Amino acid sequence: MDLGRELVRRLGSKGANVALVLVKQAKQRIRTRGADVGGYARLWADTATIKVWKGRGKNRKQVDLPHYRAGGVPLADTGNLLQSLNGTIQEIPNGVRLFLRGPLYAVFQHHGFKTSGGNVIPFTRAAARGGARKWIKQLEGDAKTKAEGKQKQAMERKEFMYAKNGVTVPARPIFAMPPAAKAELARAIARALGAR
Repeated sequence: MDLGRELVRRLGSKGANVALVLVKQAKQRIRTRGADVGGYARLWADTATIKVWKGRGKNRKQVDLPHYRAGGVPLADTGNLLQSLNGTIQEIPNGVRLFLRGPLYAVFQHHGFKTSGGNVIPFTRAAARGGARKWIKQLEGDAKTKAEGKQKQAMERKEFMYAKNGVTVPARPIFAMPPAAKAELARAIARALGAR
């Protein structure tokens, strides 16, 4: 008897429900900032600020602008990752294999990573939507403005930061099997196979 085929046959449509347990656990882990795996590192944005000019004339002064994601939940702010996660089940000769699927960037977030070279980091939602090209054009414009001696205009609306040595993103496990998650999955499989 092929155990994998038999399990898939016995699980039937309930097999998809078992795979959904992985999805539910991953989404809960993201929403709770990885509480069941020791917690996620805080967002760099929680403490990051950038100097910008505010006001006009005599009231003009430099102030700290906080990052737009300050206080945000890693991996959950846009909701894109949460919506893209799905689970599947596959038979193998000696059992079944459950998969948690999502976008490629989720793998990098799960393991953590470091970039080399420079990174352009947006500080406002408008900058994040506009992208790095807008910032590069702004820099080119700033160089011309400085050459003309108009430094006030050059200091206005700095909405990006440049990390010339790259950035380090800490691991934020999405798929993990702490004891409670294993027990929940085992219960789901047992229920799907008809155990009480």
